[in-house]
Amino acid sequence: MKAVVLAAGVGSRLAPLTDDRPKVLVEVLGRSLLFRQLDLLVQAGIPHRDVVIVGGYQIDMLRSELVRGGFAACTVVNNERYAPWNNFWSLYVAEPAVRGSDVLQLDGDVLLDDQILPRMIAAPGEALLAVDVRDELDEETMKVELRGDRVHAISKKLGAAQAVGEYIGITKLAAGVAAQVFTELARFPDEHLTHEYYEHAYHRLAQRGEIRFGIVDVHDCTVTEIDDVADLARAGDMLRGDARPGQGQRR
Repeated sequence: MKAVVLAAGVGSRLAPLTDDRPKVLVEVLGRSLLFRQLDLLVQAGIPHRDVVIVGGYQIDMLRSELVRGGFAACTVVNNERYAPWNNFWSLYVAEPAVRGSDVLQLDGDVLLDDQILPRMIAAPGEALLAVDVRDELDEETMKVELRGDRVHAISKKLGAAQAVGEYIGITKLAAGVAAQVFTELARFPDEHLTHEYYEHAYHRLAQRGEIRFGIVDVHDCTVTEIDDVADLARAGDMLRGDARPGQGQRR
């Protein structure tokens, strides 16, 4: 299995902390978001040589910090379109580096506890989304709708009543399924869908019944996405043990 960490974003809402570095290199209690994820990947059994990091903004600093931090064995892929296009392209450009492998995909701006990745890796299934099963969902939540035990839709546009919970930015794909996802992502530019999130590929494949996505419930785990300084403060509380599981703000 190879891990793909999406780390190309600017993180403008965290300025000035991101004036000279990508969002994933912002530190929480002295260690960056990216390094914390890489630590957890190693703990979960995925070595540095099997980690692909998709950079874009301030990619030279990303590369130098990886070397400085002892992560030189990771592969760095450049998304040159990180600014004009949405993050679907960040996932797509990782395809040559993971071709033929099972894939564990992570959004790089998410702070995780040490339970989520082992749970995802151990869970049976060829296509699995990590979902915080809960009721409190707003317009910015990437919501997941189920039909039986399979994902029927994934979109921010879903109504809260339709959704079982929130996708937290972690996906496990068997090699064959990953190839289908990359093929779907490749269609976006020709269809003028460059504004889309990569989740839209999951949505379309699920809607057409071409991939049967299941979910892994992580409602009892602690996770928070870092978008702004308030999120950063919340992440510090989480690491100090001041935030309860399920208390973090998610994407």
